[in-house]
Amino acid sequence: MKLYLEFLCLFLLCFSPQLFANSSGANRNLTEIHKYIDETGFNGAVLVSKNDKLIIEEYFGYADFQKTTKLTRKHLFSPGSVGKEFTTVGIMLLEEQGRLSYEDKISTFIADLPEWAKNITIHHILSHTSGLPKIKWKKGILTTDAITQLLNSEGLFEPGSGYRYSNLNVVARALVIEAVTNQTFSAFMQNNLFEPAQMRGSYQQLSAKDASPEKVDGDYPTFLNGVTVYVTPIDLMKFEIALTSNVLIPFSRVQAKLDGDELSGQSERALYDFGSFSKDSRDTLLSWQHDGSNPSHHTLKFHDFEQDLVILIMSSDGNKSTLYQIKEKLVAPLSASGV
Repeated sequence: MKLYLEFLCLFLLCFSPQLFANSSGANRNLTEIHKYIDETGFNGAVLVSKNDKLIIEEYFGYADFQKTTKLTRKHLFSPGSVGKEFTTVGIMLLEEQGRLSYEDKISTFIADLPEWAKNITIHHILSHTSGLPKIKWKKGILTTDAITQLLNSEGLFEPGSGYRYSNLNVVARALVIEAVTNQTFSAFMQNNLFEPAQMRGSYQQLSAKDASPEKVDGDYPTFLNGVTVYVTPIDLMKFEIALTSNVLIPFSRVQAKLDGDELSGQSERALYDFGSFSKDSRDTLLSWQHDGSNPSHHTLKFHDFEQDLVILIMSSDGNKSTLYQIKEKLVAPLSASGV
């Protein structure tokens, strides 16, 4: 904690000697952050970028249950549902290139689907309106297990008529990408997402031998194509900046797929897998936010577009609410500072 306090002091001095001079509320909120992290036993990473520049990067706690290895920027977390953005962006990239259409039936790319599933389109698996059930989880579940479930599934509803959040949709996206590109999803992701975003430490885990020694304890052991992805916090920050800076696909195409959800019953849910969003009366995107879990690993990614401020928090202590509290305690002083 001493290092964190020293970093914040240096940060304040470097960017503006008057940063909080006239804001007692901001000072109070910074003090609350320090106290809250100490009191909750938060174990994870806190990163903040402003105008695409990293201004805070701190790690608290340990990578292992035995508390022998201090967390560093090289350690990997499961992003949980935030990782669904990789398959989403991958599909959108192929659509942008004209290699597929959102209205294509997934049966064009995935053989032996049950009869009911032959009406599922790519749009349906992107919006969780396919009718596919949830995955039946088990320790060490493999992609072949998920495919078996997919090919033997019974539809929950007619595709396009309901909503069910399911990782089978994500596995199906990875299978579609592989069929279109004739390469593994891992290779596609490395070449088209990770390399352009300069993500150096992240990977997909498809078997036990893939498991990195840099993984932080607390995840659930799975080996699913498109689902079981591990990222360093700095890599996920790089991905967010690349995604919103037209590096991967035009960001206008992403924004076009935020509105339109009518079936989930969730206010301001993004139509495709980008979490939730907020717009003003002129339809200008103000912010978006996405969280994920697996099961003790938690991720929160928040982007304030008005201030070009990104807050990324990842943890392994099993307490998801802590991430939201830290985010709120960071937003107030950073907003007040105008950094």
